[in-house]
Amino acid sequence: MSEHAAKEKVEGEEGEEEEAAPEEHAPEEVEEEQVEEESILTEYDPDDFLSGAVNTLDSTIPLDLFEFEYSYGYNCHKYFNLCACDDTVVCWASGSIITFMDVTTKQMWFRRSTTGGSVGSITSYRKDPNYRIAIAEGKEGYREPLILLYTWPQLEIDAVLRDGTTNAYSILDFSPDGELLASVGKEPDYNLTIWNWKRHRILLRTSAFTFDVNTVMFSPYCPGQLTTAGAAHIKFWKMANTFTGLKLKGELGRFGKTEICDVLGVYPMPDEKVLSGCEWGNVLVWEAGLVKLEVTQRGRKTCHKAPVIQFMLSPAGDEVTTIARDGCVRAWYWDTVEQADPPEDDPYVELNPVAETCVPGCQIMTLKHQKDMYWYAQDGNGGVWTVELEIDKIECNHRKVFTCHAGSIVAMAALRTHPILVTAGEDGALQAYNTDTHVLLARYQFQTAVTCLFYPPADVDETSRIIMVGFADGIMRTLLLHPERLQSQATLVEIRVHSALTIHSEDSVNADVIDMISLLKPHSKSLTQITLNEQRTLLVTCGEDSTIFMYRLVMSTPFSLQRLGFIETPNNIAYMAWKPEEERVLLLCGQVGFLMEAVLPEVPYKDYSEITTFKQEFVSYKETLVKKHYMRNRPFPTEEDLASIDEEALKAKEEAEKEKDDDEEEEWLGEIQLMESDSMLGTTITWAQYCEEGIWVIQRGTGALLLVRPSQNKIFKYGPFPGAWCDDITTLKFVCEGRYLIIGTNTGYIRMFRMPTEEEDTPEQHYMTWIQAQQKLLKKLKGRRLAKEETQPTPRLDFFDNYYLPMHDRYTGAITAIEFSADGKRMYTSGSDGNIFSYIINFTDPLVTIPKVPARMELPKVEKVREPSTLDGELMSHEELKQKEEYDKMMAIANAHKKRVRDQLAELTAEYSKLIKANRALPFSQQIDVTLDPRPLVVQEKELDDAKALTKRKLAHQLEASDLALHKMYSRNIIQLDVFPFTLRAIRDPEVMIRPFRQKNISKDFENQLQEVYQKMAEAALRGRRQESTTRRAAAKKASFGPPRVASFLLGLPPRPPHPLKKALRNYHQRLNRHHLQFIEWQEHLSRKPDPNAMPPGASEALKEAEATIGNRLLKTQPDYVAPPGHNTQLRVCLTRKEIYDNKHTFNEKVLKLRQHKLDLVAQMKHIGERLAEIRVEIPQKMAKHPPAVPHIDDDLEFPEKNLEIKPIVTLATPRGTMTKKTQERRKSTMLPQPRIIPPRVARFIPITESRPLAAAWDVLKVKQDQESTAIEVEIRERRIERHLYEQDMLLADAEISVQKFDSRLRQLQRERIRVQEKNQLLELHLYQLHREMNVLNRFEAHEDRLAERVYAKLMQVRGVQDQISECEQRIVEHQNEKEELDHQCQELQRQFKRLVQDNKFADFLRRIFKKKYRPPRDRDEDESSESESSSSSSEEEDEGSLDSRDIGPIRLDPNICPDGCDVDIYNKTYDLRNTRHKHEQEMLEKDHLVDLLRKDIDAHNKVKRKFSVQLEKRKNELREFMMEKQSCMNDVDQVVILRYDQIRAAAVRGCTGPQGLSHTVVFPERMLTKLRKRVLEIQDEIKQQKQRQKINRTHLFRMNVDLKAMEARAQELRAQMRDVLTRKLGRPRRADKTLDDLLRQMARRHKFSAAQHAIPQLLTQLRSWRERHSELEKKYLSVLDRYSDRLRLAAALQADVLPQKAPKDPSVMAGAYEPEQYQRDVVRLRIVRAQQLQQIKALQEEIQSLRLKPLSHMITPPVPTPPESDHSQIYLFMMPQPPRPQRKKYFPITPLGSTVKLVYDINVMKLLYDCLDAMRVTRDDADQLLRELTAELPDVISGSKSRFEVVDTIVRKWLLKYGGDPALYKKQTRAFDALAALADRLIRQHIEAMEGTDRGSAKVMEALEEALKDVSGAHEPLHRRLGPALAALLHAADTPDLETNETMTSLVNSLVDEEHPLTAESIDNIDVFNIVEDIKDCGVQAPAEELEYVVRLAIDSLRAQLLGPEEAKQIDADVEKAMAVQTDTKLILKDRATETKEMDKDE
Repeated sequence: MSEHAAKEKVEGEEGEEEEAAPEEHAPEEVEEEQVEEESILTEYDPDDFLSGAVNTLDSTIPLDLFEFEYSYGYNCHKYFNLCACDDTVVCWASGSIITFMDVTTKQMWFRRSTTGGSVGSITSYRKDPNYRIAIAEGKEGYREPLILLYTWPQLEIDAVLRDGTTNAYSILDFSPDGELLASVGKEPDYNLTIWNWKRHRILLRTSAFTFDVNTVMFSPYCPGQLTTAGAAHIKFWKMANTFTGLKLKGELGRFGKTEICDVLGVYPMPDEKVLSGCEWGNVLVWEAGLVKLEVTQRGRKTCHKAPVIQFMLSPAGDEVTTIARDGCVRAWYWDTVEQADPPEDDPYVELNPVAETCVPGCQIMTLKHQKDMYWYAQDGNGGVWTVELEIDKIECNHRKVFTCHAGSIVAMAALRTHPILVTAGEDGALQAYNTDTHVLLARYQFQTAVTCLFYPPADVDETSRIIMVGFADGIMRTLLLHPERLQSQATLVEIRVHSALTIHSEDSVNADVIDMISLLKPHSKSLTQITLNEQRTLLVTCGEDSTIFMYRLVMSTPFSLQRLGFIETPNNIAYMAWKPEEERVLLLCGQVGFLMEAVLPEVPYKDYSEITTFKQEFVSYKETLVKKHYMRNRPFPTEEDLASIDEEALKAKEEAEKEKDDDEEEEWLGEIQLMESDSMLGTTITWAQYCEEGIWVIQRGTGALLLVRPSQNKIFKYGPFPGAWCDDITTLKFVCEGRYLIIGTNTGYIRMFRMPTEEEDTPEQHYMTWIQAQQKLLKKLKGRRLAKEETQPTPRLDFFDNYYLPMHDRYTGAITAIEFSADGKRMYTSGSDGNIFSYIINFTDPLVTIPKVPARMELPKVEKVREPSTLDGELMSHEELKQKEEYDKMMAIANAHKKRVRDQLAELTAEYSKLIKANRALPFSQQIDVTLDPRPLVVQEKELDDAKALTKRKLAHQLEASDLALHKMYSRNIIQLDVFPFTLRAIRDPEVMIRPFRQKNISKDFENQLQEVYQKMAEAALRGRRQESTTRRAAAKKASFGPPRVASFLLGLPPRPPHPLKKALRNYHQRLNRHHLQFIEWQEHLSRKPDPNAMPPGASEALKEAEATIGNRLLKTQPDYVAPPGHNTQLRVCLTRKEIYDNKHTFNEKVLKLRQHKLDLVAQMKHIGERLAEIRVEIPQKMAKHPPAVPHIDDDLEFPEKNLEIKPIVTLATPRGTMTKKTQERRKSTMLPQPRIIPPRVARFIPITESRPLAAAWDVLKVKQDQESTAIEVEIRERRIERHLYEQDMLLADAEISVQKFDSRLRQLQRERIRVQEKNQLLELHLYQLHREMNVLNRFEAHEDRLAERVYAKLMQVRGVQDQISECEQRIVEHQNEKEELDHQCQELQRQFKRLVQDNKFADFLRRIFKKKYRPPRDRDEDESSESESSSSSSEEEDEGSLDSRDIGPIRLDPNICPDGCDVDIYNKTYDLRNTRHKHEQEMLEKDHLVDLLRKDIDAHNKVKRKFSVQLEKRKNELREFMMEKQSCMNDVDQVVILRYDQIRAAAVRGCTGPQGLSHTVVFPERMLTKLRKRVLEIQDEIKQQKQRQKINRTHLFRMNVDLKAMEARAQELRAQMRDVLTRKLGRPRRADKTLDDLLRQMARRHKFSAAQHAIPQLLTQLRSWRERHSELEKKYLSVLDRYSDRLRLAAALQADVLPQKAPKDPSVMAGAYEPEQYQRDVVRLRIVRAQQLQQIKALQEEIQSLRLKPLSHMITPPVPTPPESDHSQIYLFMMPQPPRPQRKKYFPITPLGSTVKLVYDINVMKLLYDCLDAMRVTRDDADQLLRELTAELPDVISGSKSRFEVVDTIVRKWLLKYGGDPALYKKQTRAFDALAALADRLIRQHIEAMEGTDRGSAKVMEALEEALKDVSGAHEPLHRRLGPALAALLHAADTPDLETNETMTSLVNSLVDEEHPLTAESIDNIDVFNIVEDIKDCGVQAPAEELEYVVRLAIDSLRAQLLGPEEAKQIDADVEKAMAVQTDTKLILKDRATETKEMDKDE
């Protein structure tokens, strides 16, 4: 078996077993992997195992930029991160660095991981011969994780183990003999791998668990056993040799009643028990996968205060030593535990340790043996210890050998004056290192964690010794360092700072190296950042209490801070940044993407006593919320994103495939896109900085720079960091003056990027980047295009030049700080993993600016601040302290006021008492009635009511919470239950009872799930169906028939037809309607024709049922088994659950009804007892019977829900006023007399209507002692007694029967409950099986969906191509039908021609004209066509001459001339018929061409279809194989089959075991056999019936055929009779309808002609009047046109002088990026060159003419007669016949270059440009680019190498493709063609006019001007002498603006330069502007000097433009040669075409 196959098999097995593990805790078995062994003697080259930094190709950043120097710490919180190499050397992992330390000398050395990834685990085996150190390294880049085994102390690689995990390893362990190595990986696989490391191969591999694994350990006593433990689990493994190989069996430990916890330490015991620790510090003893007992100390105290991480067993096996994280090592006498047998419900064993030792201040994370009784300990509080474990000693020797931070490093600061690095950690420690000697100088331990550190700049702290530290309790301490004292210390200064021992306490042993000079508490929670503005005036802090606090900075030595106030922020601030050059503008970055630019208030400083609160508000602010963004590579467009496939796309795709047949297709990697998350809010912004364009921000979880602007929720630019898209950027620094950027990530990487330059960060560059990406995408699409046009995305900065170095731990080593030394030679990084690394910088430029440190000065005496005491509680913040002081002050004032009021009340009370006593001492008549004021009582009542209302409001929340709890209890515990559980007892036998089934109601989620299943099944059923095409749907529509169509000759019939025509029209319409109704009836009859392929009603359902139930069914185990369409496991699960619920619910309803019946029985028994009591009164006592016992109802059992009912007791409080009122009324009632109440009289006798029959009152009938009864009374009394006795017996019998029925019904329900329970258990077993099937389906679901989706997508592609093929075939049929119709028309034309020339003597001549074949025209040029015409005409003349010269044969008549004697109408009609025939033949040829094209399309589509079909079949096979694999897994699910005893043979049951044994004992049921035999007889009867029915149908078919033949014969007879009748009446058999139509047509024509004859005079009169009207309007129009033309010319002149036509954007910049000065020089130069070329051309033409013409062959050109000038106007309006509709031709721009159409020259170029862009739907911002492209093509058009059509066509196609247009429709962009062609014409004409100049008349004037200037300037003078007079002459003749024209400057240059006076650079340099101006003034020109200087400089520039450099001369020569070559090629092409034309004419 190959390695891959074995691996897949093992992974498959373990995957299945892991799924079953959580449910059944089934043991796992993993087979030994058969892997190809690596050679034992393999030697490894150390150079192959090196790692380092990585940079990009051609990077400006060197690989040795950061050279590792030293490591100052390690991750001491990582479990088992310590390894003992030997007795004196230990090592540990520090990110990607392995640190070795000699414990005795404290020397440290380092080694980098070979992969560059983080070191996961280090372990050693220190026994020979297997003395090895194993190091597990994580994955980094393309390097997979490795385990390397080194020899010690050589550190040579002995073995390399690969493929053990995916990403990284977490733990390693050697077996006791050192032969095997166990490793456990991290996420995502958590693989447990057993290695034979000597043979470099894997023995066993499986997944250890689904969560983190902390430890793995081989059993020291039981070979092949090992234990893994970790997050909430422990697992026991056994390796065993079986006949199939080595296997690994795993069993998951079950905690049982013990709380589930994380396990760190395990130890396998000799008796196969396993000890483990737990989170609460006890020891768990595991046996057989269960917790057997738990060991605690006496009194149930925990063994340790922290989890146990390690165990040791004494050699004798009687003592177990535990090592825990609380730093204690305890020994336990284990025999006590072994002999203990605690009960199962209390599995605890209590004992005390026999010995113990504790390491003070140490949190032991692991112990590694050193020697003897000494061990190395990893300290979780930061450090390494040597621990003595001879715990029998009274005091052990523990020594700390290494100190570092514990946990994350928060910040660092490198002093500017000394080589000291200050670090702060989350452990509250502040440490100082000497960076030269790498020695820890001091360690100050604070009580709370340090959260931030601020090192003030040199301009604030001139001493550079002050640091400000923020803490988690909101305190900010300002510390003054003494570097000299630090460096002078010989030992470590270690101080724990608290209220009793301050930083500079006198009790300290060491000298004070750090002084605290300030202690402030601005925040109540953690302080996160301290920042200082650029002006050094404000210092601001922010904290987690959502506030910022402002201080005023007072510059001094040292500086001081003045408290200004705090401002509340919307949420916690994570980062603050100051706006440049702004003193009070602060940028705040917070959570959920919060960004605020706030203006701080200007707060004046006040004395502390004057302040009441520190609270302030922002002056103004701008808020922005940045949403969550992420990057991705653009995915390849799906079929939905692409436009439909057209013919051009298919051709382009085929061409691309042909080009790349041999090349492998590159993997698609789209451009980087910034995507905004729709579902997530923004994450915390951790960094921000202002720039010129806005604000650069860093968002957590987005590895990119984002450019935002305040108050704008938009990303304007972004720069993704390569390789860190999803990382958190934890720290960031710009270096090299902002040219480079260094970042640290949460994965421990140091990355450096070169920032883009200004040229790389421009809109044009971003646009080109996007265009290149679009072109790449279009190329990849192979001719396809996107369905939607895309716009340019957000600009992106690409960091092509980058560098990265992995250093810190990948999982826990987020880089928290990057710091540089003062001299810029070192860099320091710190991480969350506790590591601090230093690097030596190797870079050409300094990374940071070295600050100027002022000279050292002596510090003044600084007041030291003591650490505050925390005995009274936590220190309060500034605001809390101020508010407390204000509150105390307010309370003191209030208490004083209360005291004064109480004193006044006491005085008033004493005075009042005296007055009352005095009043009472007076006589009664003189006493004063003293009444208290009721107002105080009213006030007290109001206060009482307010207190009650307040109490209600206070209790409202509690009441609402209670209501919610009650509602939750009901909704979760009662409402969800179908029936609340109760027990119903029988009445007679209370032991007989019944209970309903306990189950929950079906939730809405279940119903929704069921509906969703049905919906998905319906969608799946509809998904595979094929959609009907449009044509089929159109054909399927019911045909609708409109009114009948009237013949065309009846249209436009004049009114008032004659009577015969009226009658004929009436008959025509009647006949037409009759035929139409017959047609509709026939169509309806045909529509009712039954489908011969349709099945009878009900046959399809019967067929489906038969297919499902009849026949040899395939077993699921067969390979060709396919699941039925309706087989849905999820639906079966839902239906099974619903069936279980319905069964239980139905039974519960019955039990509820029975319980209600019992209640009714109780009421009935009570009623019977009452009635019997009444009867007992009237009957004798001895005859009275006891009433039936009332059934007892036990509310606790039968109605337990009553216990949950809440009956609130409403207590009505009686108001005091009401009580008083009632008391007063009671007093009044006792005083006043009461009215007498007469009780109502009660009726003594019962009315007759209410009495029973023969009933009377017993008081009347009962025997009285003093009276004798009459006979009637006696009889009545006896009858009454008898009736009562009968009623008594019946009531008792009814009660007995009711009780009996109830008990029997209850017993019946008991039996029914058993049956329901049995059925439900079977259903639950079935449900369990379905769930197991669902587990299998869930495993396969994702891959199956992917395969099905691929099949469906390919199927849709095949169907799409098939639809296109069908559409093409349908169009071919349409074209063929149209061609047949045209062929019929041509035949009809031939018949018309035969009728036309019948009996004509010129029939042969006309036939020759008519039968001339049609020849399709060929595309020719004008010259070629003229030459071909001339040649053809000459050839015809020669042919005619040759015919005339012959004497034999007839003379051929000229077909172009109608011969004498021939009817002109027939001649013209012949030509018309021929033209019509030619037109039809041309259309037929076009149809054939279209059919050929469509067939080619069909062939192309068939190729695509075949390709898609192959791919579809391949995908179907993949899906089929996958479904077979899934079905095989489904077949492995065990099924439960219920058998009855009568189905099993009793004789065979004895020896059978298991389901296999019963396979031969099952008997087929007799009932089923009987049913099958009956079915055989039924099928035989059905066969007889079918045969009889077939015989009857065959006879009926024969009769129908006979009748059909008779009907056909009768139809033939009727046709013959009809033919005879028509021949007899019409002369020949013809259609009557056609004859009547011809007659009607003749009558209609006569009527139309007669009507037209009467209308001619009227039309002539109307035409004459319109002509007169037209001439008058024409004259008026011309006069108005002349008048307005004069106005327009005047307005144009005024506008040219006053206002420009258009406000130019920039007058110095022309369209197309053409400079005006260069343009002027080029024009002058081209004019002179053109003049010379004209002369050369003229000479060449004369020479060519002389050489071309032979002697005496000069042709005299006949004079062209000029038509006389007309007196009419230039506008002619007259009526003319409408021309025939022109045929559709190939599109060409409507303004050809050589056309005679007069163009409008005053159209603005930009308007044409914008029209073209708008037509192509392109933005107008690209106008300059389009103009540049068009201008670049114009020289080729002018030279003739390209036609204007080619240029316009190319540009339009290019721009449409460029902006996502449809390439197939580019020829339909007529508007774009017109606009671009007009623009090209405009530019060409301007160019030609600029080259040719003005017309010939103007040229003559300019030549005369040149001659005059030559005469004036003088012929023998130098240039600088002749220039002045020439310019003076020009200035005399014209103004300065006229001199600026190109023509004037050209004339000036031509007059000054000729062959005698060549132009040189020296002659131009000799020109002095001042002298020329003076010469002009001497010639009498009066003009300003500035104007004259301008003219002179213009002339000098024109002259200098004539000088050509060497490169320009070469360019001109090349252009001339190119133009000449094009001209020569053109002539050759024209010549070849003319020759071909002549040859073709000769052939014809």
